[in-house]
Amino acid sequence: MQDKAASRRRPGLRRSLIASAIGALPWISTAPLAAEPEAALPEVVVSGTREGEYRATQSSAGALGERSLQDTPFSVGVVTKEWIQNTQATQLSDIFKADPSVATANNAYNGEASLITVRGMQVDLLNGTKYDGLSVANWGSDIPLEHFEQVELLKGLGGFMYGFAQPGGTVNYVLKRPTAEPLLNASVGYSSQATVLANLDAGGRFGDRQQFGYRTDIAYEGGDTYVEDGGHIERGSAHAAFDWRITPDLVWSIDGLWQNRRTDVAYYGVLLGQVYGVGQADIPDSIDGSRRLASPHTYYETQYLIGGTSLNWAFANDWNFSLAYRQSQQDRINYDSAILLLDNQGTYMEMQWAGPQRYETRTAQAMVEGKLRTGEIEHQLVGGISYDQLKQKYAGFSDPQGSAVLGIGNLDDLGEFTDPHLQPDDSLPLYDKTEQTALFLSDTLKFNPQWSAILGLRYTRYDQKVVYNDGPRYTESPLTPTLAVIYKPVQSLSLYGSYVEGLEKGGSAPQGSNNYGETYGPLRSRQIEVGAKLEQRDYSASAALFRVERGYEYTNASGYFVQDGKKIYQGLELNANARVARDWNLIGGLLFLDPHAAEAEPDVDGKRLPGAARFIGTAYAEYAVPGVQGLVLSGGGRYVSKRAFEANNEHFVDAYYTLDIGARYTTRLAGKQTVLRLNIDNLTNQKYWSPSWDGFILTQGAPLTVKANATMSF
Repeated sequence: MQDKAASRRRPGLRRSLIASAIGALPWISTAPLAAEPEAALPEVVVSGTREGEYRATQSSAGALGERSLQDTPFSVGVVTKEWIQNTQATQLSDIFKADPSVATANNAYNGEASLITVRGMQVDLLNGTKYDGLSVANWGSDIPLEHFEQVELLKGLGGFMYGFAQPGGTVNYVLKRPTAEPLLNASVGYSSQATVLANLDAGGRFGDRQQFGYRTDIAYEGGDTYVEDGGHIERGSAHAAFDWRITPDLVWSIDGLWQNRRTDVAYYGVLLGQVYGVGQADIPDSIDGSRRLASPHTYYETQYLIGGTSLNWAFANDWNFSLAYRQSQQDRINYDSAILLLDNQGTYMEMQWAGPQRYETRTAQAMVEGKLRTGEIEHQLVGGISYDQLKQKYAGFSDPQGSAVLGIGNLDDLGEFTDPHLQPDDSLPLYDKTEQTALFLSDTLKFNPQWSAILGLRYTRYDQKVVYNDGPRYTESPLTPTLAVIYKPVQSLSLYGSYVEGLEKGGSAPQGSNNYGETYGPLRSRQIEVGAKLEQRDYSASAALFRVERGYEYTNASGYFVQDGKKIYQGLELNANARVARDWNLIGGLLFLDPHAAEAEPDVDGKRLPGAARFIGTAYAEYAVPGVQGLVLSGGGRYVSKRAFEANNEHFVDAYYTLDIGARYTTRLAGKQTVLRLNIDNLTNQKYWSPSWDGFILTQGAPLTVKANATMSF
């Protein structure tokens, strides 16, 4: 029943989107090589400097509009497509490996999906992911990185800019859009043990006035993964984006993305048995990431279907109106298992869950941006209205046909238990519905070349209803401000201070707690940040001091999941990117963090917050070999200090480090520019655990992995 249910959701949508993408390819040869007509409309600007520097100067800021990083009074990390390509990143945690504020919280090849923490806080899976600034749900699924121009990470609260979410940060994926000139790139790669990756990217413009633009992108990943005894991945995705320049000042755009991803021999994670009231165990020694823990018949599958459209109108000098809509549907098919440790001798129980889930989002936004002057003051105004809807649909709750104990094994002698062929309820009743309707307005006041200030206000009507079993309803109508001051003693240096408020959805008591399933109302959070950003021709640097206060949810000493006390995250973040001499490029950073509980129950108050490292250091270097044109050598590493596993700090996850090396060579083959890449991640094959969900889950870190790739531009 499980496979049949999955297959019913796949046809049609998959074929139609792939057909649209392939159908656009003939335009590459027929589109005339005419110059692109000028248009007054602002476009997404992805700018950098010389090859290998990976420096962007612009980013999206949600309700603040598009602006330079120097004029954004918050810490923002931007990863360009060149970095993604050159490091051969395939999951979210890979692309931020040079950012010290980011730590890995889960793995997409032996676990369910890649998860990250930012400044010690996990990114909101339901509200922390955006496509071109609009919401999409991303619960336990990896986004296909091939389809994006850059990925932006707003660290900390995004309450005013993007609406309410957990304050761990907002990840905004900037979709690839039509190109001014014809584009056709083909890429093929290989990853140990036997995984093949392929990607075809095409774009351009056509029409008598070059008024029509297209971009199509198809990706495939398939083969055996580094997980021994049956680890396998099958991933296909397609993206298509089109635009019509109706007039030089009016542009209509539409896009669609589809993905299906399945990993075999997948597990939910390693859990300490006492969480479920079975046994008593400590965190075991780290296990090599290539070692299979789940039974061979287990798997985990996700499918995405995302579509969006927008209309942009530059109706006057320095004034623009935009109307945008995005809709997404994510399906998850669980047939994976959990490893419950029963004692300190490695005895474990393998428990399997099965069943489908669905997450649906609908987002609409109308926004006006413009500039005007009042006397000596220049104003950059942004105002708008937005609507976000999120529906969560789950299979039958407490379904006896959807779970089974597979058997008892030992970490030194892994089990290979029989497939119980679970037959779960494949219906998808509505469990939870959340709506946010918001009005927002901001004014960036520029008093002179040195001083500016930002005043922002967001009014939100928040409505959350737990539909299943006629559960509770929570409504809030907060008015949340954003205040910031920016001072530029010289044009290349920005000093800033900012204050943000936010609201996040309350949690539900997890399995194993005495009040399992109980849902709580929303939590408030506040953030203060002061920082500096320096941008020069050959180097950039940033520093930020921050403090975040948010409500705390945890399982107390009595076994109840409660909403009580505060989480405090305060620290210092340092980043730098520099071209040294002629041939070296260096990237790195440091994070010093003090994560602790306050005003909580006695066994938790003052303790270190789960999953948050007190120190993270990163370094990455590239060297362009002078004697061999086109050859670049690279290397880097990161260190993550130990992390608390539970709220009461009974267990800690050990510190770890990883080292990476790589090389790429740019040449011409058959008259076409070709880039050959080789990367070795985790060179010394360090074994480490990645903790997630505030002391609930452990997953193995990725082992030594060899990746090779060739990209040809036609």
